[in-house]
Amino acid sequence: MAIQTQVINPRPRFTKYLLEKEIFSAYPMSVIDVGARGGFEKQWDIYGSQGRRIGFESSIEECDSLNSVKTDPHTQYYPIALHRRRGFKTFNVQPHIASSSFYKSDQGFVSRFPGWKDLIPNKTERLATTDLDSFVKRELISQIDFIKLDIEGAELEVFKGAKKTLQGSLGISTEAVFYPWRKGMPTFTDIDLFLRKFGFILFDLPIFHWTRKTLSPLMFTDGVLGPSERGQAIWTQAIYLRDAVRELESAKLSKKWNVIKILKLASIMELYQLEDCAIELLIMAETKKILEGYNVAYLIDLLTPPLNGQDVTYAEYVAYIKKEGPPRYIEGRRVSQEEYNRWIKNRK
Repeated sequence: MAIQTQVINPRPRFTKYLLEKEIFSAYPMSVIDVGARGGFEKQWDIYGSQGRRIGFESSIEECDSLNSVKTDPHTQYYPIALHRRRGFKTFNVQPHIASSSFYKSDQGFVSRFPGWKDLIPNKTERLATTDLDSFVKRELISQIDFIKLDIEGAELEVFKGAKKTLQGSLGISTEAVFYPWRKGMPTFTDIDLFLRKFGFILFDLPIFHWTRKTLSPLMFTDGVLGPSERGQAIWTQAIYLRDAVRELESAKLSKKWNVIKILKLASIMELYQLEDCAIELLIMAETKKILEGYNVAYLIDLLTPPLNGQDVTYAEYVAYIKKEGPPRYIEGRRVSQEEYNRWIKNRK
């Protein structure tokens, strides 16, 4: 598993409430992890038996290891290399195993950074590949709600082999690079343009940097090749979701939304600290009479962030913001408006 790239909500009260009511028991939250070395990201554990987790990792040994230690019967790992279509592809194995790829590193570029020798292939393998749509069809999977990809440049190829699956999915977490430091690999722009065609909108874009050798003797984080504090923006793990509010305004697109999909998407939004988006979605769904029978006001209260360490209702939160202004943060630390103003003034 790659480093945790997003800040995950530590208290997803809305999601926990839905699970307590077993809302997803008949329609589990189905998540796919393409490039699952190390296991699933921890946020997906919350769904327990009301979730289904399918991981793909090209290494047979890694899959055997993951399957041998898992205790959740709703999680399964497959030693399958996903790509655009079924066939065989040359895979470049690097000393830093987790960053091995179908694409060869551009030595002229990576050699300008510390740790670069671990990014140069020392052998190749011939891997059998398949496409995600074929797998989903073969396994009789009716719905994939969320897809996470971290496969060192082959993300766009997997998307091209998952066009049917994408049509019914709610969200995506995908690795993407801003500079093609592997020869011929697609960049963030290529992936963004492709996903827009399927109705996915960018919701979060954390930026990760590499520091050149001039200022950094090492490019390691806890012994793992990773991002640095400063340097060139190299990659991201972008979050894409459907803009259900806009789709519900469309007579044609609104037909594909039902109460389970609305609640699933709102739950995903809460996990990624997009509570404002989840609240907006519930309000729209209520006006469209999709959430009849649900106490929407209470659900919105559960999505409302705390104030000064205390849980508050949505009405209380809005009233506070109108009076005191929005919460201000400096490097992740919440501060008063006065301290924030001083910080802004000193930056000028």
